[in-house]
Amino acid sequence: MIFLTVGNWHKGFDRLVKAVDSLKAQDIITDEVIAQIGEGSYRPSNLNMTRFFSPAEFKHHLAQSRLTVSHAGIGTIVQAVELAKPLIVLPRRADLGECSNNHQFTTARQLEKQGRILAAYRTSQLPDKLRQAESFIPVQQHNGREILEMVEAFLKMLTTQRTR
Repeated sequence: MIFLTVGNWHKGFDRLVKAVDSLKAQDIITDEVIAQIGEGSYRPSNLNMTRFFSPAEFKHHLAQSRLTVSHAGIGTIVQAVELAKPLIVLPRRADLGECSNNHQFTTARQLEKQGRILAAYRTSQLPDKLRQAESFIPVQQHNGREILEMVEAFLKMLTTQRTR
């Protein structure tokens, strides 16, 4: 099973949900897909979806999945890394109104360099990342503290830049 999650942000993430729904319709994805689609307006026709999961349900689906596809939200990333689950992220884009800045790109690039995740920066890259995920083994760590420290340092840098 593949677990798709877009987080809980009030705008949803229709671009990612549409892309995965299309890949499922084309049989590029043959696994069952359980999708948490949030507040988006797009309703997939090929995925088992719900708007939100409780924290316990979320953790259950993440643990049961062979692969997770997600936005580059740090909460999802930390949980997937802690479970040593293969994770493909598609960062939200500020230029498309999906977020206010491109912090998810920075997070994705850093964690991709470390071998912890696979990152697609455009939806057209998802099929290739799905193939890579078949043999991808994420670099392991004991807990998510290292990732949280990286995000805290990044946020501090952003705050410092805005006050100049």
